[in-house]
Amino acid sequence: MRAAVIRVAVLFLMLASQATAQSTVRFGVLGLFRPGELELSPAGNGALRVEGLIRPLVLNGETGKRRLILRASGDHILVPDAPAVQLRIANRDGSPARFQLAVSGKLRRVYEGVLTVTASHGELIAVVSMDFETAVGTIVASEMPVDAPIEALKAQAVATRSFLRVGPRHSAFDFCDTTHCQYLRSPDEITQRVRTAVKATRGQVLSWRSLVIPALYASRCGGQTRTLRDAGMDPGNAYPYYSVACAWCRQHPAHWQTSLPSGVKSPVPGNELSRIQHARQWGWGALPGSVFTVEQNAAGTLISGQNVGHGIGLCQFGAIGMASEGADFRSILAHYYPNTELTQILPDRN
Repeated sequence: MRAAVIRVAVLFLMLASQATAQSTVRFGVLGLFRPGELELSPAGNGALRVEGLIRPLVLNGETGKRRLILRASGDHILVPDAPAVQLRIANRDGSPARFQLAVSGKLRRVYEGVLTVTASHGELIAVVSMDFETAVGTIVASEMPVDAPIEALKAQAVATRSFLRVGPRHSAFDFCDTTHCQYLRSPDEITQRVRTAVKATRGQVLSWRSLVIPALYASRCGGQTRTLRDAGMDPGNAYPYYSVACAWCRQHPAHWQTSLPSGVKSPVPGNELSRIQHARQWGWGALPGSVFTVEQNAAGTLISGQNVGHGIGLCQFGAIGMASEGADFRSILAHYYPNTELTQILPDRN
């Protein structure tokens, strides 16, 4: 289970929902590394067709070329023959492909979809257009423990799907693959239990006043979830969230402490923007939760807390606890998202 970083701007930028669900979603991937170079190769025995070159290139074992190194130079991609402005990578027939992208010495990850690559100011921008429900599954598999009860996985699937349906959050793509948007890994990590949870809730989202909400969730609320105002934000006309009791977190608190030397400015307790600002400076492990106390002493400052994440919306730890005691996903969602409705979005037939 990972502590989710609050989606600060989402409630103010996303005010409309779709009556009909799109079948794909675009994720900007590996952007956290600001890559100037990427290695592209097929995943498995398939072949990749790379378009955007003077002559299309096929990567597979038959041609003897299984990988392609992409390098950014200004706003161009350095590849064989001549610099390219944009590359499109898919199967030979143009359909979604399985491929691997690697940032040398840092990370290799398999994706499934259609990849486009551009360059901007010496950085490569990789965007994967993938099946919407596959994206939901990879996020659930990334966010929840593999042994979580199936009803907790279903609740997470609905929350994730709701968040994605309200997008986008970026101009060049819909979402990034970090906790700024939604944590995304490889579809290979989707377990059968996660697939079952996603399939059982397919098309189901949370709505409030006939609008799909960008459902927020966090790791452990510490015993009481928080409102947007609690976190220092004005909800405006968006879903305000509510402060609800979480019995499971109260029974199983997660205590943490961080010591700071004298002279270091302390974060503002309860204010999520302040926590994010300080956590980026000190590291997320130093300030894992938004609910804490600050105590000044001779040695400096002692910060103590018992929640992990922003504490707004679904408490993942609490959802697991409710499910282990027999609650179904509808009851879990109704508890953490009061006054919302479970709505079925019609699939896109185009």
